[in-house]
Amino acid sequence: MTSKKEINENEQEKEKEEISNKKEENEKEELEEKDIKKGHYTLDFDPNQKHPLQNKWTMWVDGYSGSKNWGEDMKKILDFETVEDFWGMFNNLVTVSKLKHGTNFHLFKYGIKPEWEDEANVNGGKWNLRINRQASKLENLWADTVLSIIGERFEPEEEICGAVVSIRHNGDRIALWTKTASKKEVQLEIGKTWKQELNLRGMRLSYLTHKNSLSTNKRSGFQATYEL
Repeated sequence: MTSKKEINENEQEKEKEEISNKKEENEKEELEEKDIKKGHYTLDFDPNQKHPLQNKWTMWVDGYSGSKNWGEDMKKILDFETVEDFWGMFNNLVTVSKLKHGTNFHLFKYGIKPEWEDEANVNGGKWNLRINRQASKLENLWADTVLSIIGERFEPEEEICGAVVSIRHNGDRIALWTKTASKKEVQLEIGKTWKQELNLRGMRLSYLTHKNSLSTNKRSGFQATYEL
């Protein structure tokens, strides 16, 4: 049983803590008021401080050049590993709705090439989202996809390889590339998370393995491994 003395001591400690917290709040408010009077509106902001992402990423671009060998015109735009470097790059990219048909932006974890044959991709696949050519919708869905993967919104995060936005005459596409196609439950959970992050109500997602994509005749169509 707790004694009256112990109860009083606990109450005194709580009062001291409340007084201390209130003092800190008042001091912070006073500093903010002084900063505002001086014309400073970026409180506690250090422009030299950068915030690291959990993973390092690379943005790539390629477009149809007439080459028979896919990937020959692939170009690296930038490697980045901080929030600030990401926004510095992303805000200065050409918006995806203004890209020429046949162009692709690829955002992949550093060290993973955006090609099926890469060691990290060879046993994987991709969730596909087809979008009617609506500029604002495409831009928002691509931005939300990018923010979701660099923000590590998917579990397990090591299953995520990257994402691709493709501009095409017959409908633009966004694809989310994953590492292990055979892990059905994992892939379905990733697909569900993607739908939630992008608020894709009524929109269909299909998952294709890279091996299936390579072996299937395009004229006969691709056979989806999973669907949501």
